[in-house]
Amino acid sequence: MRRPDQSMSLLTDLQANALEPEYRTSGSRRRRVSPLILGVTLAMIAALAVIAFVSTTRASGEADGERRDLLQRIGETQARVDTLEEEAAQLEADIREMGDAQLDDPALSRAQNLLEPVTGTVPVTGPGIVVEVNDASDRENGEGVVFDSDLSRLVNGLNQAGAEAVAINGRRITSLTPIRTAGSAITVDYVSLSPPYRIEAIGNPATMPARFARTGASAWWKYISDNYGVSFTIVEADGELTLPADPGMILRYAQK
Repeated sequence: MRRPDQSMSLLTDLQANALEPEYRTSGSRRRRVSPLILGVTLAMIAALAVIAFVSTTRASGEADGERRDLLQRIGETQARVDTLEEEAAQLEADIREMGDAQLDDPALSRAQNLLEPVTGTVPVTGPGIVVEVNDASDRENGEGVVFDSDLSRLVNGLNQAGAEAVAINGRRITSLTPIRTAGSAITVDYVSLSPPYRIEAIGNPATMPARFARTGASAWWKYISDNYGVSFTIVEADGELTLPADPGMILRYAQK
């Protein structure tokens, strides 16, 4: 008599032996990874990581070296510019002394002394006011930016208010000083300036602010400040202001 579980035993054998023994053995071999291959793979990954690290470090070192070299060159150039400016100032002083020596007429000498501070040929010191203007903090698409024409209006308004001498970011403004736009920067006497702009005006600080408020320049600056966010402040100077001479005011013609 057959046992009741014989049929179940047959099904179990069929399921367990569905694959030939060779296939089972081959599958087992495929699942095993050779230690040699694994070691070589890990070594290659480590080598690539080291190469990447060395390349990044080398590139960073080269960039730092170039940056230091550039900063050194900028410093040397600035020192050279300072030296040339000192030499130019000394030469201008020598020219002024020689010119004064040629003025035999005391009346002409007094007239020259009166005109020099106004024309910007000599440095001046005195009380005054300080105006600071800047681009809008959220400027975009050219709106909210201070233009050269805005600064020109401001200087003209200060002159109308009684300013005896004016400078923008340390550059003396005279009748021969150009205020222009060059690219994205404003140049004063062909020197590029960056905002914020500090305008110093020597004159009577008690009357200049009120007189300036009645000029067209004041109305214009109020308009662009209210509509475009350009900042504008005007205060009395803390102590006396010292404005340099205009380097462009040089001897152009002489006759003996």
